[in-house]
Amino acid sequence: MFTSGQSEMVTIIFSVLTFSVSIPSAIKVFNWLATMYKVSIVLATPMCYALSFLFLFTIGGLTGLFLGALATDIHLHDTYFVVAHFHYVMMGGTLVAFIGGLFYWWPKMTGRMYNEFWGQISSLIVFVAFNLTFFPQFVMGSRGMPRRYYNYLPEFQVYHVLSTIGAFLLGFGLLLAAIVLIVSLFKGKKAPANPWGAATLEWQCSSPPPLANFEKTPTVGNPYDMNSVVWDPDTESFIRRGDVPPVTD
Repeated sequence: MFTSGQSEMVTIIFSVLTFSVSIPSAIKVFNWLATMYKVSIVLATPMCYALSFLFLFTIGGLTGLFLGALATDIHLHDTYFVVAHFHYVMMGGTLVAFIGGLFYWWPKMTGRMYNEFWGQISSLIVFVAFNLTFFPQFVMGSRGMPRRYYNYLPEFQVYHVLSTIGAFLLGFGLLLAAIVLIVSLFKGKKAPANPWGAATLEWQCSSPPPLANFEKTPTVGNPYDMNSVVWDPDTESFIRRGDVPPVTD
């Protein structure tokens, strides 16, 4: 909108409104980071995706400041910088977080545990490939490479090559994540009621939940009490002492 020929006053108002978007976004990032303060972080697959989301979403938010500023947006408008910013926010901040949530709730939904090692590998590939795909586009855009052009000057070729390689790797990482989940439906171990050692109510029933959710009245405990969390090698998951055991055939 800054390059559309609108009046200076409307442009200033538009810029202020654009910057105001960063306020709730920054608050939420600090909220998420604060929840990890002085805690025992376990890099299980859902947490790996959650940390990836935090990094990617933060990069997307910070680069949005350049597009909200009048002086820099005139140069960056309709360039690959906008493409990279959009994908860091919408894909890095939505799709990656969604995949992390999917891995987190998968045992409860299906009653099966997936292969934790390959789940972590998929998160690593997605994180590295995502940055390899879109970070070079920030450099291209800042140097004047417009979007929606099928051809480009030779000095931009190396960035396009890196972005293309990253796109193929990103597709492979997402495919690997899907394979890990699908294979678990047929070969995964039976999931315990509480594979993450959580103390909230949704994990106090069997996996998957029975028809009425709870076979008996659950006990509400301290959600911050992690002293009773132990690693169960049989189910390859974290459980609390006294939790409902996995359903057996």
